[in-house]
Amino acid sequence: MKPRRAGRPRNSELAQRDQHILQVAGETFLHAGFDGTTMDAVAETARISKRTLYARYEDKTALFKAVLSDLIARWLVPIDRFQCGSAGLTETLLELARYLTTFALTPQSIGVTRIIIAEAERQPEFGRLALETGRKPAVRVIASILRRHREELRPLDLNRAAEQFMNLAIDGHLQLACLGVRSSRQQIERQAQAAVALFLAGTRR
Repeated sequence: MKPRRAGRPRNSELAQRDQHILQVAGETFLHAGFDGTTMDAVAETARISKRTLYARYEDKTALFKAVLSDLIARWLVPIDRFQCGSAGLTETLLELARYLTTFALTPQSIGVTRIIIAEAERQPEFGRLALETGRKPAVRVIASILRRHREELRPLDLNRAAEQFMNLAIDGHLQLACLGVRSSRQQIERQAQAAVALFLAGTRR
């Protein structure tokens, strides 16, 4: 077989390179924070030229947005399977609460959340991006699950109920994690069960 001539990289190679850049950038932001991260450091660690990095991301703000968007995309993909499952409402919400909490408490999720909070005044677009592309789609998925089991629920605003479920399931854990207080697996499980029980006690007929 003749070796492939050097030339423009294939789409798969470009995708792998971009994913590598995002992984390296994410780790750099996690360890150095937003202010401590530089484009030069990311390029050096990723073993790419600064020209290659700047060709994809015009500055550090654009790079962080890409890292955030990639994290959100990986968070949302598994959520879709909960929409078409055959399990009952209680089991579905419990599995969803476990997943949401476990992902939210990964080191990368906590680190990115801390940066969003720290940069809220200077870079409010970070928070808006997280809200519009992450939390709102998740709320819509939860609302669709509730809609599928609507006969079990009393009349209510499904989107607002879904937002309240998010509050019960993950927000408390994430706030504590951002303060350095980590939850054990047992605590996550107990909180998931308590959140679902409290939510259904207020929403079921």
